Amino acid sequence: MNFLEYKKMYQLEESNWWYTGRRNLIIKAVGKFQDESGDKTLQILDAGCGTGINLRYLNAYGKACGLDISKEALRFSGIRGSSTLICGSLDKLPLKSKQFDLVVALDVIEHIQDDQTAVLELNRILRLGGCLIATVPAFPFLWSNHDIAVHHKRRYTRSEFCNILRLGGFSIKRATYWNFFLFLPVAAMRMLKRSAACGQENKTDLVELPSPINQIMHGLLQIENSILEWLNLPFGVSVMCVCRKVCEGQK
Repeated sequence: MNFLEYKKMYQLEESNWWYTGRRNLIIKAVGKFQDESGDKTLQILDAGCGTGINLRYLNAYGKACGLDISKEALRFSGIRGSSTLICGSLDKLPLKSKQFDLVVALDVIEHIQDDQTAVLELNRILRLGGCLIATVPAFPFLWSNHDIAVHHKRRYTRSEFCNILRLGGFSIKRATYWNFFLFLPVAAMRMLKRSAACGQENKTDLVELPSPINQIMHGLLQIENSILEWLNLPFGVSVMCVCRKVCEGQK
């Protein structure tokens, strides 16, 4: 992404409904893994940390390190106060093997041309039994100018993403779609935009909403996150997987 998109992310991700909803979902999964592992000081990597807001929350569960290929993103992470930051790409991580207990990879694997190699690399740096929590954009038919603007290579179905994780040496503990309630409006909006896209500039969907609307959207995702405590959802705008390293990945 370009500097202006990172600046927009930095300004909005603390309160924007999508970021807060995803963050709440992920932090619940992190807390559950910590309880199951019995380790109160997890070694955590935020792979594709962006402008660094999640590092603030992950540090409550141990020692969190941020990695991103973008120096602009890492600069914003530093402004937030993060000190342990590494520049690197998921398909060639500049990290030692079996270094982390937990890796979060939030909407980053879809940016890598060779996503299978990226998953193998995430497997390599995790200790046996370590946890990977990952989100990716769902359904190829939702492809839009937003995907182009943020440099996505693809979107996934749940089964496609799970297959990549299994080939990378992971056992799937949880795989669900997310952003279920807003799926139909998002799908309709993207198809309408696609039909009128000729000559339009590729821009992300991230915009600052009026506070009341932002709160309503946030509330919908909070309800959805509560439902996800009990069951998986059949479709959504994203896929979320929680998995454990069970063997060294093989390609």
